[in-house]
Amino acid sequence: MTSPHIRAELIPWDDAPFVHEYERAREDAFLEGLTIYGPKAAARVEQLLRARGYPRAVVDVDRTVDEALEHAARWTVRRDGPA
Repeated sequence: MTSPHIRAELIPWDDAPFVHEYERAREDAFLEGLTIYGPKAAARVEQLLRARGYPRAVVDVDRTVDEALEHAARWTVRRDGPA
């Protein structure tokens, strides 16, 4: 088994405060004991981002079967709501 991981695409990627808050929220979700590549962690990160000044933030999770078997996921994290 490989170590769990996520690949996140942040939109916009060049908003340093948003990126910082995402990183904090992701770490907080992990420290709360959530499986970081799972949908509950993504929902928690979304909740934390909204509480920290990004009320329209959304986190979409996409996983292939192979990614699920490898304990991995792809997240799209949008600051300004759905595309």
